[in-house]
Amino acid sequence: MKNLLLLLFIGVSAIGWSHKFYVSIADLAWDAENKRIEGSMKLTAHDVEDMLANKFQRSIDLENEPDSSEVGRYLKTYLARNVVVKSDGQQATPNYIGKEITMRGELFVYFTFTNVLNPSAISITNKVLFELFPKQQNIVHYAYKDQTKSVTLVPLKPDGKIEFE
Repeated sequence: MKNLLLLLFIGVSAIGWSHKFYVSIADLAWDAENKRIEGSMKLTAHDVEDMLANKFQRSIDLENEPDSSEVGRYLKTYLARNVVVKSDGQQATPNYIGKEITMRGELFVYFTFTNVLNPSAISITNKVLFELFPKQQNIVHYAYKDQTKSVTLVPLKPDGKIEFE
């Protein structure tokens, strides 16, 4: 009986103390040879599927949605609208490359930004999933030459600046 009560207490405590985190991590790097920023973003696949399901009013399985489908095209447009890089006041051109989903349910999207006027000073906006999760945090790491700087963006502060000397 004591073991049953202890197990019940642990279970209830775990439910009460559990906390779901909503985080994306974007890794950006300046490619001097090709004069562009190359990037990837790691998200939880089911969170993105939930966002897409809300939009399309149906169940979404990203693994089975080609980039050429309506859902795939919407995902590309969504990312282009919600992940914006600017340099010297001008928006860089986003180029979606593709996506992959790992066995652990992680979604990776790959992209580049071209027409970056000053790669040593960029402003970044990342509002991905803010409309669905008010506690979403979007971490952006940017590597330029031999340095890396980071910024964490949240719904109340979706924009940040990263500058190198």
